[in-house]
Amino acid sequence: MDDDSQQAGTPAGTPEGRAPAGPRAGSAPAGPVRHREPPVGAPAGPGRPGGRLTEEQRHVERRVLACFGVTTLAGIGLFFVYFSGGQTQVEGVLWAAALGGLGIGIGLWGNQLLGAREAVEERHPLRSQPGAQEALEEAFEEELGPLIRRRSVLLRALAAAGGAIGLALLLPVLSLGPAPGNTLKVTGWRRGLRAVDENGAPLTLNALPVDGFITVYPEGEVGRADSQALLIRVPKGLLRLPPAALAAVPDGEYVAYSKLCTHAGCPVGLYRAQERSLLCPCHQSQFNVLNGAKPYFGPAARPLPQLPLGLNQQGFLVALGDFDGPVGPAFWDRSKS
Repeated sequence: MDDDSQQAGTPAGTPEGRAPAGPRAGSAPAGPVRHREPPVGAPAGPGRPGGRLTEEQRHVERRVLACFGVTTLAGIGLFFVYFSGGQTQVEGVLWAAALGGLGIGIGLWGNQLLGAREAVEERHPLRSQPGAQEALEEAFEEELGPLIRRRSVLLRALAAAGGAIGLALLLPVLSLGPAPGNTLKVTGWRRGLRAVDENGAPLTLNALPVDGFITVYPEGEVGRADSQALLIRVPKGLLRLPPAALAAVPDGEYVAYSKLCTHAGCPVGLYRAQERSLLCPCHQSQFNVLNGAKPYFGPAARPLPQLPLGLNQQGFLVALGDFDGPVGPAFWDRSKS
């Protein structure tokens, strides 16, 4: 076989019929990082000329701004409607518009402005290469589109919409009304005020027979619910009270307790003279009058607060101060006096 039968183009030093040596399959070529070109219509980033959104994405951006604008206006509108007297139907529509605009705007932003696209990066040696940071930024932008920081107008619109929603969420708090302060711990009784009946007539030691009782109020506060008290005349020497409480019982006979049950606030209007107990008709709580109105039956757990009484120079029954404890049912900070 002569030389003409040799395959043309076979390099010298290469075994006959064998291809030139090259990189093995699957081996990673050394050298700079390479990326595939972004798909047609993909937005340019800082690493590509222009760095601008496509016309379609600009249209989406305007829709997102419109949605956030609706949320902002609806949140502000809620305040105007609320402080102008309020109307439930209008407030409901504004809430729906505010929340709907915020949700649609965020959805459009995430789905159409941050749409993921495939980006392929060939393997390369694990060592720093010149321009590696720029290549990483380019790879991220190929997947996520323009960086969010480049859309500052959308961020400002989102902040405005979120702020309007936050302000609207404060409205239920304003509807709770003013803080009660110490109004649950004080009544209309003050030192020196005369005890009067439901007609406003002041009372003396001869106002009641033995084992008689009557509802009394502080003078000038007739009908005030938290200040009503039961004035009871018990036989002298039967009361079993501490010395300080007994000193607030004129003549050792006239004792007064709050008329509000300490269980649920019902009026304790029934006096059993034979047992010398007070009965609440709502849930059948019973209180021992002789022993500081302590409950001995029913759901009530606290005694009825005692009203300290005395006599003025004219012989009328007067208060020596307010009740010795908060009246009515318990509340969260009742013990903080």
